[in-house]
Amino acid sequence: MIINQTLDLSTDQKKLLTNVKQKFIRKTILKEEISNYEEQGYVVSSQQKSKAIVKKLKPEIELGYYEFVQLFCEMGFKIIPNLPHSFNDETKDISDFSFIAEDNECILICYYLYSYAKKEISCFEQVLENIKSNYGELLKELRKIFTCNKKFKVIICTKNYAISNSDISFIGEQKYFYIDDDRLEYYNNLNKHLGNASKYQLLGNLFSGQKIANLDEVIPAIQGKMGGLTYYSFSIEPEKLLKIGYILHRTDANRNDMPTYQRLIRKSRLKQIETFINNGGFFPNSVIISIDTNKKGLNFSLSSLQDETSISKIGLLKLPQRYKSIYIIDGQHRLYGYANTQYKETNTIPVVAFLDLAKNDQIKLFMEINENQKSVSKNLRTTLNADLLWDSENPTERNTALFSRIAQELGENTESPLFDRVIIGENNKTDKCCITLDTIRDALDKSGLFNKYKGTEIERSGICDLNNNDKNFDNIFALLVSSFKYIKQNDIENWNKSEDENKWVYNISIYGIIRIISDISNILLTTNLYNQDKINEHFEDFIPYLDAIIQGVNDLNDEQKKDLKTSYGGGGRIKYWRTLQGFILSKFPNIIFDGYEEWQKNNTKQFNTQAFSLISDVESYLNEKVKEKLVSEFGKKWMINGIPKAVMQKIRDLKTEKEYEEPDIEIDEWDCLHLIDYRDIMINNWQNFFDKDYSDPFVKGRSKKDKTEWLVNLNRIRNNVDHNRSVSEEDFKYLNNIHNWLIK
Repeated sequence: MIINQTLDLSTDQKKLLTNVKQKFIRKTILKEEISNYEEQGYVVSSQQKSKAIVKKLKPEIELGYYEFVQLFCEMGFKIIPNLPHSFNDETKDISDFSFIAEDNECILICYYLYSYAKKEISCFEQVLENIKSNYGELLKELRKIFTCNKKFKVIICTKNYAISNSDISFIGEQKYFYIDDDRLEYYNNLNKHLGNASKYQLLGNLFSGQKIANLDEVIPAIQGKMGGLTYYSFSIEPEKLLKIGYILHRTDANRNDMPTYQRLIRKSRLKQIETFINNGGFFPNSVIISIDTNKKGLNFSLSSLQDETSISKIGLLKLPQRYKSIYIIDGQHRLYGYANTQYKETNTIPVVAFLDLAKNDQIKLFMEINENQKSVSKNLRTTLNADLLWDSENPTERNTALFSRIAQELGENTESPLFDRVIIGENNKTDKCCITLDTIRDALDKSGLFNKYKGTEIERSGICDLNNNDKNFDNIFALLVSSFKYIKQNDIENWNKSEDENKWVYNISIYGIIRIISDISNILLTTNLYNQDKINEHFEDFIPYLDAIIQGVNDLNDEQKKDLKTSYGGGGRIKYWRTLQGFILSKFPNIIFDGYEEWQKNNTKQFNTQAFSLISDVESYLNEKVKEKLVSEFGKKWMINGIPKAVMQKIRDLKTEKEYEEPDIEIDEWDCLHLIDYRDIMINNWQNFFDKDYSDPFVKGRSKKDKTEWLVNLNRIRNNVDHNRSVSEEDFKYLNNIHNWLIK
C-alpha cells in the first residue's frame, strides 16, 4: 500500500496553514506537572490559578517539513498530507511520500527527506531507487483518486542535505525535481515578493517545455530588424506573459540553469510598482524578452495590408504554448508588478521579442541595458563574466572568465569544502558564507599557476597552464578541492566555525592558501617529472607541505592569530601567504621562495624602534624650529597669521578633546600638531621663509608641494610605526637620509 491513509481531499487549508505556522508545541497542564514538563524541554508560557500553559519548539525535522508545506500553501496549492512517521522518531529520516500539492494544472507528489548531518554530503541512492520502483503503483492509486487530467510530478524536498552529483544525475534521469535548502530559500523569497505569482517560476522549472493547457495565443505584432536580428514588437496581457515567461535569477538555487544573470526581484520596488499601477499608472517602455523556439521559428502570418516601402511588417504572431519558453531579459519588475493587481488581465504591456537568443547573448544584452545602473552589483558582474568571456579572443579576458568560474564552482559544487562559503551573484554575506569572488580571482591571478599576458603575448608562463580554459579548469579545480579537503579533514572543528572564530575560511586565509598551493605545485613540478595536466594525480606529494602549514597555523598563539587575521587589505593577504611559506621553510629549509627573505626583512619590525626614535627627533626639531620662524615673522600674532585656518581649527578641536581626557594637565595648542600639519603651515608661508631650509634636496620637483613631499612620506612611516606595522628597510633608509639632512 503506497498511500498510508485514505487521503483527506477536504483538508481544511486555513486550519492546516495556521498549524504549520505555529513553531511551538503548546499544552495546558496542571501546575503540579510543571517540573515534569520542564524536564522534557518545555518552558512556562503563562500561569493561572491551578493550570499553566507550557511550550517548546517543535523538532527541527518537523519545522523543516512545515517549511515546504507552507511554501506550497502560500503559492496557492492545495495541500493533502500523507505523512507516514512521527516527527519524534529521531532514529530515521522522513523518506516516504509525505504530501500532495494540487492546483488546477498539476499534482505534485512530494517526498520530504531530512538529514541530521547538517549539510554533509548525503547519498540517498536507495531512497531514490525505492521512489522509482513504487512510482507506477502510486500513480495508479492517485489516478483513481484524482480523476481529472492533470500533470503529475515527483518533487524531492530535502532539508540539511548536500546532494551528491550522482544523486543529482539520478534525479534528472528520472525527470524528478528537487528542492534543497537553497531552492527553498529562493522560492520563499520569491513568494514573499510575488505572492501567488511565484508559482509561475516554479511551474516553469517543473514543466519546462511542456504544453500549457488552454493557452492558444495569437496576437497582432510588427516584425522588424535591429542589430542584425529579427525582433517582434507587440502588446500582451501581463498574466499571459507570466505563464510562459521565465527569469534566469542568479542564485544558488538556479546553478543548474547556468549561465543565469538576473537580479532577484526586490519586494520594496515591487510594492511601489503595484501601488503605481493600482493608482492608474503605466509603463510605456517595453519589456525585453527572448522567445525559445528550439530554432524552429514562430508562425507569423503577414497581413494583407502592408507598406511595401517599409522594412517592418505587420501580421499575426503565434506565441509558444509551453512553460519556460520565454526568457525575461529586462523588465521583470514591471511584469511582476502587475501579478497581484486588478489589471493583470485587462491591461497590456509593450514587448520587444527576439528569437532564440543564446544565454550568453542574453547576458550581453542585459549588461548593455543595465550598464550604468547601480542595481547590477560588482559581484554579479564578476559572476557574469565567467560566462561572457570564456571563449574570448583576448587571452586576458579568458583568464578573467577562468578565475571567475573556478571561484564560483568552489562555492557552488557540493564536492567542494567551500560549498556555500563563497558569495555568488547577488547572494548575501553571512557569518559562514563570507568569501568573495574577488579574493579567489586575485589569488589565482597572482598565483603563477596560469600564463600572464601583455596584450596577446605571454609575459609570464604559468606553471600549470595548458592553454585551454576547459583543461585548466578541470586541472586546477580538482587540485584546489583536494587541498582544501585535506585541510578541512585535518582540522574540521575549526573549518566549520563562523568567520569571526575561523582559522581557515575567511578571505585573507583563502587567498594565502591558494597562493601556497601554487608554490607547492612549483616545487613539485621543478623537482619531479610530473605532467602539468595530471598534477592532482600526485596529490600525496602535497601532503607533507600542507601538514606543515596546518601545524604552523595551529601552533600560533592568540596574539599571533589576531595579528594575522586583522592584517587587512592587500598587505594582509601577502602577510598570510608569506607566513604560510615560513611554516613550510621551518620544515623544508632548503626550499627557496622568491622574495621571501626580502619580505621577511621588511616585515619583522627590526627597524621600527630606530624609526620611532628618528621620527621623534624630526617632530621635536620641527616643533621648535617652525615656531621660531613664525614668531620671528609675525610676532605676537604668529598663530593667527602663520597657521592656516583649517589647521588651526583641527588643533583646537584636538586640544579640547585632550582636556576632556586629562583635565588636570594643561595642553598647549602648538603641541597638538600632527606631523603632516607642518607641511600645510610651510606651504602657506613658503616663499616668505620656509623655501630655503625645508626644500627636499633629494627631489627634482620644482613646486612647493613636490619640495615638501618628504613630510607626506614621513607621516606614512609614522603611521606604520603607530599601528605596529613593519617599517621596510627602504623606508628606514629614506627616513635616515631625511633626518641627517634636516637636523644638520
